[in-house]
Amino acid sequence: MSSFFTLLLWAWLMASSFIVSGHMVEYASPVATSAFRFLLAMLIMLPALLFNWQRARLNKAEQFKALFASRQRLFHYVVISGALVGFFIGLFVALQSTTPLNTSVLYTLVPLIGVMIARVWLKEVAPLWRVIGFVLGSIGAMTVLFSTQGFSVQDNDGFQWHSGDYIFVGACFLLALHVVSVQKWGRSLGALSGAFMIMLFGTLWLLPIALIWGELDQVQWLSQGFWINVLYLTVFTTLFTFVLQQRLVMTVGASRLLAISYTIPVWVALFTALTQSRLLSLVDWPFASGIVFLGVALFLIDGNLSKVKLAHGSNSTSK
Repeated sequence: MSSFFTLLLWAWLMASSFIVSGHMVEYASPVATSAFRFLLAMLIMLPALLFNWQRARLNKAEQFKALFASRQRLFHYVVISGALVGFFIGLFVALQSTTPLNTSVLYTLVPLIGVMIARVWLKEVAPLWRVIGFVLGSIGAMTVLFSTQGFSVQDNDGFQWHSGDYIFVGACFLLALHVVSVQKWGRSLGALSGAFMIMLFGTLWLLPIALIWGELDQVQWLSQGFWINVLYLTVFTTLFTFVLQQRLVMTVGASRLLAISYTIPVWVALFTALTQSRLLSLVDWPFASGIVFLGVALFLIDGNLSKVKLAHGSNSTSK
């Protein structure tokens, strides 16, 4: 039960990041915001990591040196962080030639893409009902999104394919690859150390990109709104979510983490409706049917129904 609430907490924080990130646009470009939150999160995480080693009575210099002792591990975290950064960059580029609605809809494909990556790369063979669960999850999440956007097939402002959608599909692949690669390679470090390495290499990826394309001269450094929003994004939707993600992937598996992301549109819709005092607008059959689809999907995906079988007969790490 504690894992379930931890998964929900992760989903709530991720949902809040979509809302707060929207407020950041008036203070800084998305690239500058991403680079700064990674850098700030890394600087906050470093003393926390040192304190954790000190509390465990470990030699801090030796532990820090051990993080970078393995070239293979460094390569792994370059890939892990690079895939995450690639998702953010892909999102920003895609939004230049597509709509937020389209990216929201396509984002729901990330868990299904993750299942396919795990099948090919990790040789994980999921039961048929789990695959059906991921398909229903995508349908349910899309239904929720469309119901909150006033979508209809005849609506010219509804979902229409744009050139940027090809880019965002690639970005979604990178995000799914990031989660699966954490499951594949992230077990060599604890949750705190692993999150620090992702933030460190994520910062190294983002800084040169921000210096070239981040429009740093446009950042409103002296604005109170900038600091309130960026601190929330740094502490709650970067630090906490990275640590939670590392812990959850190692304890419940990438499949469940990807599955709970289906609920993110629901939390975004509820939070938005609550702040705008229009909760009753969600009381309709499309939104309710989307919730039902999601409930069935999560039930089918839940690892307690069946353990994932590996093609080579070993025990699964996906729960």
